[in-house]
Amino acid sequence: MKILLVSDIHANLPALQAVLDGAGFFSGLVCLGDTTGYGPDAASCLAELRNLEKTLEFSVILSGNHDALLSGHLSSSWFNPHALRGVKDTARTLDQDAKRWVSGLPSSKKIFPGVYVSHGSPLEPLTGYLWGGIETAEVFKWMEAEKLTLCFCGHTHEAAVFSDYLPPGVLHPVPGRVVKADGERKIVNPGSVGFPRSFNGLNEVPALESWPAYYALWDTESQEVEFREAVYDRRGVESRMP
Repeated sequence: MKILLVSDIHANLPALQAVLDGAGFFSGLVCLGDTTGYGPDAASCLAELRNLEKTLEFSVILSGNHDALLSGHLSSSWFNPHALRGVKDTARTLDQDAKRWVSGLPSSKKIFPGVYVSHGSPLEPLTGYLWGGIETAEVFKWMEAEKLTLCFCGHTHEAAVFSDYLPPGVLHPVPGRVVKADGERKIVNPGSVGFPRSFNGLNEVPALESWPAYYALWDTESQEVEFREAVYDRRGVESRMP
């Protein structure tokens, strides 16, 4: 099965559409949370995911910290004023059905034998960041105890692969890089669709008319994860930001 891995869409519909247009064939979806927040298109992004959920062979959609704030499952004290503006705008534009759906999303879960998904760190699914330090080493200890070999997570807005040795090895894969996800324990972050914080393979910030949206494709048979980017024009989203 080919599974599309996306995270941190953040209500950016042009970015999500660019990913869906560029991904090619896939029969499964794992969304690692934060579909809402920051951007202006939360309702449309949620509708896209819900449509995929109905049509695909396999789908898992998680809640992120912005989604949890929207649902009242996380305190607003954790967020900066910019993030709070985005959530308030989302709360105003979403209908009750969409809000109920978001409220029912888990923030982490086991999806296959040996495979776990989480928005942030599995030890702190809504708020824990994994950067490759002690916090990541603790997750590898937990994975060993839980007999897990692969974990997918988002939250940092940076594509990364962490390998299980001390200190944890960190790879920031450029688009087109393929990583084997069998054998040694690994933690994989596909990067952010909506608003990446770093630009893989680029030495400077890209122009708004050719902005990257990062994602990955996971082949469950070959156990290969291919990191990808889709390029879109961000200027329209910028002009509509709350």
